[in-house]
Amino acid sequence: MKIIQPLPPHLEDMLLRYERNGHLNMQASLLGKQSVVYKVQEYCLKVYTKRGKIGGELEGEAIMSMQSNRHVPKLYAYSPGHFILTEWIDGYNLRQYRKYFGHIPCNLIYDMLYSELQQIQSGYRDWDVIRYENLLWTGEGNVKRTDFWLCETAGPEREGMEEAVIRKINGVQTGDEAEVRGIQAYLFRHGLTASEVQHALEQFQSQVNESIIS
Repeated sequence: MKIIQPLPPHLEDMLLRYERNGHLNMQASLLGKQSVVYKVQEYCLKVYTKRGKIGGELEGEAIMSMQSNRHVPKLYAYSPGHFILTEWIDGYNLRQYRKYFGHIPCNLIYDMLYSELQQIQSGYRDWDVIRYENLLWTGEGNVKRTDFWLCETAGPEREGMEEAVIRKINGVQTGDEAEVRGIQAYLFRHGLTASEVQHALEQFQSQVNESIIS
């Protein structure tokens, strides 16, 4: 087990026992899933089954590598392929947030594009089909992500991908028709109204030139 942040002694002992006896991993396997999430006090314990071991190893490496990214939960400890322990995030996906709070997140498009860019700059990419699907927003409006299962290393394509995202960001900011249509289509698919989409675009485009690409 690799401890990244200090833990209460009783919690560290518990994790060491789980790592040795594999009890939680076997219990998770009985549920027929690749991983199971438990809330332990203010922590999130994600346990991998034998079927999810390789994906768990990759997920742990991704979370560890992206600890400086603001949308990545704080990592406390992990055992590659067995479990990861992060901070617990009470968050809502876009549909849930809109339903619960009655409005969209205040920095919706900024959060979507910034988290994508920052992740690529850290050397990781997502499968296109789930690029923004794993983003969550807290009640305070902070963007987070708790699932990095389909996050993979960008490899030699990283530079080109980064340039493409920067072009998309600049295009949306300046009102490029093609880039704006792409964002609109995504938001419409998630149930936003025309007025909500317009508000999100106006909010993003009116932001003071805070350098999203620095």
